Amino acid sequence: MVHAGDSVGGRYRLEERLGSGGMGIVWRATDEELGRAVAVKRALSADGAQDSQRAGQLRREARIVARVNHANVVTLYDLVNHDGELWLVMEYVPARSLAELGVLPPDRVAWIGTQIASALEAVHAAGVVHRDVKPSNVLVTEDGRAKLNDFGISRANYGDVTLSHTIAIAGTPGYLAPEVAAGLDATPASDVFSLGATLFAAVEGVPPVGTADNPLVLIRRATNGEIATSRRGGTLTPALSALLRPKPAKRPDSTQAKKILADAVSRPKRPARRGPVFTAAVVAAIVVLLGSTAGSTPAGPQQAPSASFTVGDPRTADPCSVAKPAELARFGETDLDAGYGNFNQCAVILRTHAGANVDVIVQLDPSTTRRNFPGEVEEHGALTVIRHLPTDVECSRTIMLADQTHVVLRARVQHHEPADLCTIADTATAGALAVLSRGDLPRRVVAPDATSLERVDACGLADADTLSRFPGVDALRPEIGFGRWECRWHSTTSPATLLVVFKRSPQLTVEDGQPTRFGGREAFIKAGGYGTRSCVAQIVHRRYSNLNTSSRFELLQVVLLGSLPPEDLCRMVNDIAEPTAANLPPA
Repeated sequence: MVHAGDSVGGRYRLEERLGSGGMGIVWRATDEELGRAVAVKRALSADGAQDSQRAGQLRREARIVARVNHANVVTLYDLVNHDGELWLVMEYVPARSLAELGVLPPDRVAWIGTQIASALEAVHAAGVVHRDVKPSNVLVTEDGRAKLNDFGISRANYGDVTLSHTIAIAGTPGYLAPEVAAGLDATPASDVFSLGATLFAAVEGVPPVGTADNPLVLIRRATNGEIATSRRGGTLTPALSALLRPKPAKRPDSTQAKKILADAVSRPKRPARRGPVFTAAVVAAIVVLLGSTAGSTPAGPQQAPSASFTVGDPRTADPCSVAKPAELARFGETDLDAGYGNFNQCAVILRTHAGANVDVIVQLDPSTTRRNFPGEVEEHGALTVIRHLPTDVECSRTIMLADQTHVVLRARVQHHEPADLCTIADTATAGALAVLSRGDLPRRVVAPDATSLERVDACGLADADTLSRFPGVDALRPEIGFGRWECRWHSTTSPATLLVVFKRSPQLTVEDGQPTRFGGREAFIKAGGYGTRSCVAQIVHRRYSNLNTSSRFELLQVVLLGSLPPEDLCRMVNDIAEPTAANLPPA
């Protein structure tokens, strides 16, 4: 029996029991050699490890699975023998399982399914059958990434004896393919069926063979092909039907499944047509924009933007030009905040008639931006509008220009106050389209102050020596934000990210963290200041007055995101923030 604080293999210190999976108990642990969080699982007990056939099979499979390097597969790092027991050491993913997320909208499920199908594509190409794809083995992070987990009962696809030979059928009743339920060996095709059953459960709340107290009932239903048709799947329903075909030869393989599921994410619900395709709320907003009376129709069609439309020089593009406080005034009191967030942002601060506080944010992002949030796609001439799935606190829309620059509009409520966020977001989107349809995004009216961070390259503030303090940094391939006012570096050895970004803000207080100094400048550092697993240092660059003459500050933020304990993240932030702040120009 092991306990928190024990060391496995002389290297992995157990921190927290996470649960059990497949063949054993899973712990969050610290790799004391590399200083990173990992997940460790006892895969074979002492008795099992002494069985040379079972232990040999596990070692062979571990070598194969460890070669699968895929963003949607939980990475296997190591296999260690501890006191006669075999333990798997894996990537630690702070996430919730699909089983914990409950019933989800079909579009979100399709996007999760696309990622897991891509994972299966890599797994099958390596010659491995997972054998237990189910909701509890699909992890979903806060930013929407899905990862396939728990290869505890998978096996190499070349005929080795399965690790679960002591039970009649390896897998989970409810998600078994008919041929596996009938006693045949699992294959890549049965993994595809189990993926379909997993996604079916995510939209319907139950697997396609239903539920029963006796698992043998579920196995009998699967064997007989008693598979339900989705009622809530919407555009995902045809994909589910294809994945859940009773005959394995009729199912798509994992590559085809990925394509089918991706089409279910992006396929518009209505035929594309010249001009905007909107909900009634957006049509109403456009009527307001054009000054029509209630019940009237717009005076004429909007001018389609030029096919060569681009954002132009990012540093002179004005995000406030598409923020329309007057159009949002029908929801309540509005105020334009031209100094909101980074220099690629602007916001309308809205206090609704019901008393909710909503930030309606306009944000410009480069064509290299990677978004993991699915939504309905609508064509509007040379522009594409993506209506993202809402959350409890935000509803967003993305307008993609001809050069793939993103104009993102978010309606975000504070403190979970009740507000019709999507109607607000649709109205903001209609206003932005009205501006964009007239041509290039307007330029900023006022040139930046000579001492402003608006003139600074965030990527240039962290030199090679500074970046070397971030373990495993991929220094040659940063993600560069709009106007070079943001830069992200990822670690090649752990799921960690370093972010250097600018921000405009009111004066900081102790609520923003522990007061300190970096590069001789006033600063604050806070664990969890950029999400639960983060540490952020905010360094004051200069004080200025905005258009309303209120006092504001330009800040440099150095952020670490990762799975290490917050105190470890903050130690690294300390090491990185000092030289980064020292490279700031004089204020």
